[in-house]
Amino acid sequence: MFRNKKSIIDEANISTARLEALTDSIFAVAMTLLILDVHLPVITGTISSDSLWQGLLAILPKLLSFAISFIILGMFWVAHHTEFHYIEKLDHKIIWLNIFYLLFVCAVPFSAGLLGSYADNQVAIIVYGFNLMILVLIHFAMWQHASEHKDLMVKDLDVRINKLVSRMTFFAVVGYLAAILFSFWSREAALIIYAIVPLPYIFGWTYKLV
Repeated sequence: MFRNKKSIIDEANISTARLEALTDSIFAVAMTLLILDVHLPVITGTISSDSLWQGLLAILPKLLSFAISFIILGMFWVAHHTEFHYIEKLDHKIIWLNIFYLLFVCAVPFSAGLLGSYADNQVAIIVYGFNLMILVLIHFAMWQHASEHKDLMVKDLDVRINKLVSRMTFFAVVGYLAAILFSFWSREAALIIYAIVPLPYIFGWTYKLV
């Protein structure tokens, strides 16, 4: 009875403005929450330069987790912002894919806090990696759905952009999967991979049309 029936959302030609506003606000909150897991070092007795340095070294894993996660969330925000430059309208599926995307954005402060507190534990490394992989895959699913429904996209979309999105997705998924697999042999190597993955995005290497 409901076959081929469209949702009223699909027929409403809804603009992306409110969804983008919601996304921006959640990214802002999630990126801010990251720092709340980093506390000043606790030093007992007389505070000297040496004891303060030791205290800072003790919280270094949390500082690194904060910095890497902040940059990674920034990378995801840039990708989302760029994606919605080309997506002009929404349908039911994109709205809900974006909602689930934001669910895992909100989870990053948790997985980053877990990583910062237990950086030498493989479970923390795996949880963090899966969190980021799910974000990448949902982001790609949104683009794939929109690109298959031309009425949602800007007119005369450069065909090279689809290849660009696929390349960016492939690199990120491979990077996070590699970090998870390397964690079985070396926790340090896995953490280094997490730090390396954003670099091509920061320097713009992955955004070049070919």
